[in-house]
Amino acid sequence: MRLVCIPAYNEEKTIGDIVKNSLQYADKVIVCDDGSTDSTARVAKESGAHVISHKKNEGYGASIITLFDRARQEDADVMVTIDGDGQHRTEQIPLLVNTLQENNVDVVIGSRFLDKSSNTPGYRKQGIKIITSAANFGADFKVSDAQSGFRAYSKRAINSIHPTETGMSVSTEILLKISNKGLALAEVPITISYNGKTSTQNAVPHGVVVLMNTLKFISVKHPIPFYGFPGIALIIAGSVMGYQFLDAYLNKQVIFLGSLMASIILFLVGTILCVTTVILFSMATLMRERQ
Repeated sequence: MRLVCIPAYNEEKTIGDIVKNSLQYADKVIVCDDGSTDSTARVAKESGAHVISHKKNEGYGASIITLFDRARQEDADVMVTIDGDGQHRTEQIPLLVNTLQENNVDVVIGSRFLDKSSNTPGYRKQGIKIITSAANFGADFKVSDAQSGFRAYSKRAINSIHPTETGMSVSTEILLKISNKGLALAEVPITISYNGKTSTQNAVPHGVVVLMNTLKFISVKHPIPFYGFPGIALIIAGSVMGYQFLDAYLNKQVIFLGSLMASIILFLVGTILCVTTVILFSMATLMRERQ
């Protein structure tokens, strides 16, 4: 079974056409209405979609979690996720699905940046590139668009990936889980439209939140560069300052209690970071062995 899954929040103006057009390429279209206050659910249902409604707005990631769960219940062979705001072109769904099947990969991402003629606004492009660079650091592969919501998943990917993030950072969380599970991934160039209102969130704080959550996931996977190296540096700095204080004290020179406190704080923080590194590294090793 081939599913097209659409997360939607207050998309009554665009959801109908997206559902109708998507039905040409799917056995079933499922819309997750994330607590919309408009007629999104009604329009989607009238257009032929199966609608799952959240009682309140829980976030983009919450909708993706619900859609993954539903795809497993439906025992889907292929799941395509596409945004409900009209950014993506439904006629490009076969491009993603054919790439998935013909190249025997598990996930295909529609990228805005493989095509050099991309019309992505400059500020948005730079923000996505920063997030993508962070995601690439944590993954075993490189992508050009870590935030694209236009994706195709195989049955293996559907059954292997269990997202937990309820916000927009779910996109990068899924990438890191693709890497952790050893799933094969490909990208294809897509055309995207930024006409009309395509985001309800301020770009800067939204981007910062996504980046911080991305770094959170990466730090768990790679604790040594994130916690170990800074921890060692702080221990060394604290030890040097402590030695200088002790040397001044023994030689009856002018001493500053502030430097002693700073030495103790640096040493303790460094030790905590190093202990954190050991714990996270051990957990990551155990998880890899179980997988």
